[in-house]
Amino acid sequence: MMGIDRYFRIIVVVALVGSLVLNFTLVSKVNNLEEQFGFISGTQQDISFRIDDQASQVYTALEEFKNEQSWMSRVSMEINNKRLNKGEVNANFTWQVKELQRDAKVEFHYSFGENEEFTSVSAKELQNGLFQVKVPFTFEKEPQWQLGLITSDSYHSEETSEKEAIDNSQDVINFYVTVSYDDLVKSSEIQQESLGDLKSSYYGVIQTDVHVFKSKLDITLINYLMDGESKYVEKATLLKYKGTTLIGEEELQRVKETSPDAAERFFHLNQVDKYENIRLVMKVEYNNGDTFEKEIY
Repeated sequence: MMGIDRYFRIIVVVALVGSLVLNFTLVSKVNNLEEQFGFISGTQQDISFRIDDQASQVYTALEEFKNEQSWMSRVSMEINNKRLNKGEVNANFTWQVKELQRDAKVEFHYSFGENEEFTSVSAKELQNGLFQVKVPFTFEKEPQWQLGLITSDSYHSEETSEKEAIDNSQDVINFYVTVSYDDLVKSSEIQQESLGDLKSSYYGVIQTDVHVFKSKLDITLINYLMDGESKYVEKATLLKYKGTTLIGEEELQRVKETSPDAAERFFHLNQVDKYENIRLVMKVEYNNGDTFEKEIY
């Protein structure tokens, strides 16, 4: 009987040892597979990065070749925003004409938005075919509103300016250059630059989120500052209307910033009652005294 027990124990030990060896072998193979997979994945990423880099280099080379073969360079735009606080800026446009004939007339043509009528301005030659024009324009300074509506199963957001009807004529500038001499006229392709950020660069961006619950609403407001020159929201007030009738107002609580250099200012108001024919308007007052209002719900 003892011989059988001993024989059985030997079989169990051998089986355990075999199982351990098998498990060790499997773990080693799995580790090797993981290492190979990691190597292949890293190689694929490296190849992808190289392809992207080569594509970028090819695109850059093609653009440089295109510019070298062109009779003039692309027109560059630089904004002079010294009078930005008054809603006035100068845009400086500069370009190089490579094949300039003597007594040639060089003109700059521009239009705003979808206006198809271009204004023509004679260009000033700075030196050896390098030309420049200055285009002044004005615009309405206003914050850019981003309105969010949050429910239990969805989130909706939209962007809008402070006015209901936006004057799109200042959002984009279209321009091209002509060079004329004798009976010939050369014209560059039309370029386009966005001017939309200028409107919000002074008052920044205001994001409001309305969190909708069964019988209550929570309101949050974030004022994003565009740069160090931007004005900031000092006070935010929720105007509560029933239809067209103002029935009350509540001031939002400001959350203290953790850093004096923070680029955002946070405000919130919780547990706002819902009622029939509700209409909510946010009123913000900036540190320079200017106020803006926007319907948010």
